[in-house]
Amino acid sequence: MNKTFQNGRALVIGVGKYDLLSSLGSAPISDADDVAKLLTSPAHCGYPVDNVQVLRNAEVSRTAILDGLKQLAANSQVGDTVVVYFSGHGAQWTTGGDPGTYLCPPEFDTSLPRETGIEAEELSEQLNQIPAGRLLVLVDACHSGAAASLKGNTENLTKWAFGGPKLEALAQGKGRVIISASASEESSVILPNHRNSLFTEVLLKGLQGAVDDRSDGLIRVLDLFHYLSETVPAAYSKQNPILTTRTQDNFPVSLRKGGFLKSAENQVAEPPPTISTNPRELEELLASLYPQGPLDQEIWSRAGGNVATLKLGSNGRAAWHSALRLLNQGGGGPAITIRSLVTEALSEFGSNQDLRRLLNNL
Repeated sequence: MNKTFQNGRALVIGVGKYDLLSSLGSAPISDADDVAKLLTSPAHCGYPVDNVQVLRNAEVSRTAILDGLKQLAANSQVGDTVVVYFSGHGAQWTTGGDPGTYLCPPEFDTSLPRETGIEAEELSEQLNQIPAGRLLVLVDACHSGAAASLKGNTENLTKWAFGGPKLEALAQGKGRVIISASASEESSVILPNHRNSLFTEVLLKGLQGAVDDRSDGLIRVLDLFHYLSETVPAAYSKQNPILTTRTQDNFPVSLRKGGFLKSAENQVAEPPPTISTNPRELEELLASLYPQGPLDQEIWSRAGGNVATLKLGSNGRAAWHSALRLLNQGGGGPAITIRSLVTEALSEFGSNQDLRRLLNNL
C-alpha cells in the first residue's frame, strides 16, 4: 500500500518566456510540470497535492515568487521537509551598482536587476523564515545558449548562471541544502529533442527511484545529490551539479517508489501500471490515428511522456508497439499513463467511439 509523505511541501517554478531576455523555450515549463507531478505522485514521492504550489510562465513574477516563499514560511512547521525548485534564467553581476547573484522572473531587466530579480541574499532571507527543519533548494538555471540575444545594457553582466560565493549564505544552519544544476562557470544544458533540461531529466529519474535503495522507503538528500553528480556529467561532461551545504544530515526528501520497503516481508510490491484493455487493439487504434508513431502531433509528450525514453522503430506501428510495451512496464516518463494517452487522443478525436470505449475500460 502506498504511503504519504505528509510533511512534504514544495514551491515549483518554471520560466521559459521572458519580457527582455531570450526565451528558454518549453523545457523549463516541462521541468516544473514534471517535478510537481512526480512529487505528488502516490506511486513515487507521495507529497499531498495541496502542499505543492506550481508557478509557470505568466503565473511567475518577482512578487509571486516572494509570496510563494512567504506562504511556505506561514504553512510549514519544524518537522516538515520543504523543496524549492526553480528552472529558468539566472544571472551573476560582479561589478556596477547592483552586484549579486539573481534568479530571473519573466520581467527581469538588466538595467534594474535588484528591483526585478531576486538576489541570493534576499532569497536567503526569505528561506530563513521557513521553519521547516529540512530545506532543499534545487536551481536549474543558465540553459545552454540562453544569453544569445539579451536586450538592454549588459556591460556589467559577466555570467548567466546562479552560483558563486553568495550562494553559501543559502546553506547556513542544519538541514539547509542547495543543489545547483552546474558550476558557476558552466551551462545547464537542454539536449536536442529532450522534453526536459538535462539536470531535471536526471532529477526526475532519481525521484522515480533510481537513487540508491536504503530499504527504508525514502529518498535522502545526499543520496540524491550523489546520483545527480554522477549521472549528469556522464551524459554531458561539461556540466557538474554543485552541492552547497553545511549539514551532514542525510535527511529524507520524499518517499521512494511510494514508500515501498524492499526488505519488508509483510508488504507486497505494487505492479507497474498495466494496460487493462486489449493491448493489440490499443496499438492498432493509436497507429491509425497517429500513423507516424508517438511523436506524431506530439501526442506522447502532450500526454505527459518523455520522448527521450522512446526507442523509435522503422515505422509508426513499430514505434507504437515499443512505446506501449515500455509504458506497460512502468516507463515512458513520470507523468504518462495509458489513461492520459487515451484522454489526450480524445481531445483531438472526440467523436471516436473506440477511444471512448477504451477509456471507460481503464
